[in-house]
Amino acid sequence: MKKTIGRILFFGILLAILMLIVGKVFHLSTNTLIFALSLSYFIFLMIIIPYQMRKRNLLNHKIEVLLQKMRNGDIEDYITGMKALLNEAENDYLKAILTINMSVGYTLKGEFEKANSYLDKIDASTIDKRSQMVLYHNIALNAFWAGETKKACVIMESHKKILQQGLESHYFKNSFSETFALWSFAEGKREQGFGYLENIINDQNAKLLERQAAQVIWAKQKMIDKQFEQAEQLLQKIVSETQIPYLKKEAEQLLHQLK
Repeated sequence: MKKTIGRILFFGILLAILMLIVGKVFHLSTNTLIFALSLSYFIFLMIIIPYQMRKRNLLNHKIEVLLQKMRNGDIEDYITGMKALLNEAENDYLKAILTINMSVGYTLKGEFEKANSYLDKIDASTIDKRSQMVLYHNIALNAFWAGETKKACVIMESHKKILQQGLESHYFKNSFSETFALWSFAEGKREQGFGYLENIINDQNAKLLERQAAQVIWAKQKMIDKQFEQAEQLLQKIVSETQIPYLKKEAEQLLHQLK
């Protein structure tokens, strides 16, 4: 949006310079020149603003369609679609946002290192603070699931202040609670970790993916506490119901350990 506004202002300046040149060449009066400039700029705005709005709405619609595919477990279609949008992106900001979205597909497939290989290349200075928050969170989450606990903890500690804002966000709070739970368990703060997981599991507005991820972590930690029966029931439920490859694989591996 900022770049769009900048382009509109830049065009206005160019148009003013052009009209000044035309005014001198044709000896136009000041009033005529101002009128011509105002009219030209008004016509430009009436064309460019609806065009930019339509373009943005079309992109948002395409992204929402792909997100629905992701929720339904069509991960490959989601990744392919995001890559197509990424190839059409015109600026660094949009490319970064689409890269963050695309990498989620690899996370859901369980390809955590590959997901981070895309995220690590993003220049955080090209995106806004909210997007930076999501970027750091996703890198940390991938690292935790990949078993790179030390790397994940360093990221969480380095960006703790901005990441805590995610816990206060209605949209992000459950996914961020998952990552803060993993961080708590990594630091031996088990009661705090279970507290984060309970917040997700008991939240009726939590997405199915968020609740299932919390349940997998819960079951894994209950196995550490030797509460095997509760863990097994949860894991069997997830294996039979989840559409997310990495959750299914993780639950199956944990069940195998139980047996």
